[in-house]
Amino acid sequence: MGHAFNQYQSPLQRSCEHAVSYIESLPERKIDQVATSEQLRYALGGPLPLEGSDPAAVIDEMVKNVDAGLIASGGPRFFGYAIGGALPASLAADWLVSAWDQNVPYYVSSPAMAVVEETAAEWMVELLGLTPGSAVGFTSGAQEAIYTGLITARNTLLQRAGWDVATQGLYGAPRINVVLSDQIHSTIKRALSMIGIGLNDIIKVPTDDNLRMLPEALRDIMANCEGPTLVCAQAGCIDSGAFDLFDEIADCVAAHPNAWCHVDGAIGLWAAASDKQKHLLKGIERIDSIDTDGHKWFNMPYDCGMVIVKDPSAITIAMGGNNMGDYLNDAMAKPDRNAINFGIAASRRARGVPVYAAFKSLGKAGIAAHLDNCTDLAKLMAAQLAEVEGITVLNDVVSNRFSVQFGTGDTASRDVLTERVVHRLQQEGYLYPSTSGYKGLKTMLISILNYHTSQEDVLTSVEKILAAFAAEKAALV
Repeated sequence: MGHAFNQYQSPLQRSCEHAVSYIESLPERKIDQVATSEQLRYALGGPLPLEGSDPAAVIDEMVKNVDAGLIASGGPRFFGYAIGGALPASLAADWLVSAWDQNVPYYVSSPAMAVVEETAAEWMVELLGLTPGSAVGFTSGAQEAIYTGLITARNTLLQRAGWDVATQGLYGAPRINVVLSDQIHSTIKRALSMIGIGLNDIIKVPTDDNLRMLPEALRDIMANCEGPTLVCAQAGCIDSGAFDLFDEIADCVAAHPNAWCHVDGAIGLWAAASDKQKHLLKGIERIDSIDTDGHKWFNMPYDCGMVIVKDPSAITIAMGGNNMGDYLNDAMAKPDRNAINFGIAASRRARGVPVYAAFKSLGKAGIAAHLDNCTDLAKLMAAQLAEVEGITVLNDVVSNRFSVQFGTGDTASRDVLTERVVHRLQQEGYLYPSTSGYKGLKTMLISILNYHTSQEDVLTSVEKILAAFAAEKAALV
């Protein structure tokens, strides 16, 4: 077996060629490929190889066999779920993260990566107008960020109540009241169930027609919550893009003797970077912990999430970085940033590097222009669709996403027609919306997050949507 480091050159060159070819194909590529799982298993599976192969040949063969099973979610007309693209500088930086192959829980294991992430964290807090000095941890995505934030909330609430989770565990701990928007994302519930808080104990706060939490209802509920209380709100509801009223929510939390507020900002937190949109997040700097995704509206390559905690000591204590083995004592004693204090991962790649590259390549003005473009395009598409009889935009479009129903009949018939229109569009492959639900209604969800989406993409997509609507309406007659 050879160990010459020039062995990397050929496979990396081939990888670069394939990657550039794929990315440049995205504007014209059919979004949803047609390969079945059986076809993919036939192409990619088989017995474990007994002998090795040339690395460059492995790359070529793998690219050939996966191509038909790739979803072009990085393209300008992928409007489903909440998936962005990848900024050029961030993608290039992410490749270097793999090449540098640094482990970043401690400053001593990679001083350069520690300072890059420290800088990216500081810039992020400044960009979003959050409390200076807030702690930022880089996670795999919003789910891990939520998990980290809620662990911090749980431990801090119980510590205030005289209970130390780290030494006493959870058996016999005071009960934590959990108060959520009735439109909260499933990742919050998933995290709660993973940290020992039962879903049966959740108290749901009703929302208005645009899916914003009703502050007066929250106030009444919290008045009856005795003991530690966790409140979860949203910055960018999945189905409407709506933002809860953070100043009023923070007032409710501040009035309670032992409460913590976490905001799920997986999609919408980035709006705080735009002078045109930051009013939607008035009061966000008063929130105790926030999660967000980089690979949604901020267009980082997967995977990249962030957790932000206003009180750095709270997350540092909750993450227990100082409880590591003796062999790490010297590493933890260093005065510089030890990333293990801001997340649950003990080993991870330097996820903050693509974020740093984005800040450097776009600057605040470029980031704001991207955010405003997505919101403007969402409003344009929604306005065009709303003009057509039989198409209903269900929410006020304040951000980058909206929900639509097709048809004028009863709920069941509208649900059926809406699902058929969405599936037709997905199969045609020019654009990709997804289905969702809006207070029980089947909907078409449009989410515009990609840096490369243009007005032409949106206007042509409107034409495709109208054609699909006409065809499916006729088919059901």
